[in-house]
Amino acid sequence: MKESRMIQASILLFWTAFWGLSVVDKVVPDVHFLWVGKDFFALFVKFFGSLGLKDPLFATAALAGVSALEALNFSLYAAACVNFLRKDDVLMEKWLFRGLFASMSLFALFSIGDQVFGDRFQLLEHGLFWFVLLATWLICKYGISGEEQAKPASPIQKTGGFKVVMILGALGTVAASTSIWQFSHATFADVEAPVEGAEVADGVFKFDFPFLADKRVWEATVADFRATHPGLVINYIYTGPSELNSKKKTHLLLYIFTEPI
Repeated sequence: MKESRMIQASILLFWTAFWGLSVVDKVVPDVHFLWVGKDFFALFVKFFGSLGLKDPLFATAALAGVSALEALNFSLYAAACVNFLRKDDVLMEKWLFRGLFASMSLFALFSIGDQVFGDRFQLLEHGLFWFVLLATWLICKYGISGEEQAKPASPIQKTGGFKVVMILGALGTVAASTSIWQFSHATFADVEAPVEGAEVADGVFKFDFPFLADKRVWEATVADFRATHPGLVINYIYTGPSELNSKKKTHLLLYIFTEPI
């Protein structure tokens, strides 16, 4: 495979997988084995609530519209991939342009939404994606569109160190995959296991939630606390401020205030 087609294949594979997984993230927003989804509905409810639009219908309609546009983006890149495999460069370039233009339009829409909802961090992220898409088209159109010069170049397989690089890459992949699998197998049980609290003051219990803990862990923790402390009644549940959450979004401190029955 020529270098230009390798670059084209990488670009098509990246953006097809990007939008495909983005659609999956909307369909599967919860935490599952080897998958951590994001609750976009709750995020959209928060955004529209900040504008005074507290009816969940607004968030539902917006999320459905965004999901449909992302599915459209995925379809455009998938069509470009099909034509790439057929070696129809003309149709491939047309579908790739449609996909890139649709993606740039969507990120422009996201940027407008970030301005309206006051999310400056997401504005930076979406703006960077917009420029990455523009750079992608410039590379595809002008960087690798021309015919490569005919020259007696030896195949990459014959270059020095190729076998060493491949062996080291394979070993690194196996080592990383094994480490990730072992970590997931050893820690994933904590996703749904209740957290044990420590009494930090008279009637006040502190709960340090682990990575990936979600609402199910919170519910299981409260239920387990009530079962193990039948002589106490919960008066108030307090979530630690962000300054105390050392891991930001991946960490949570919970305090339960109680008194004897």
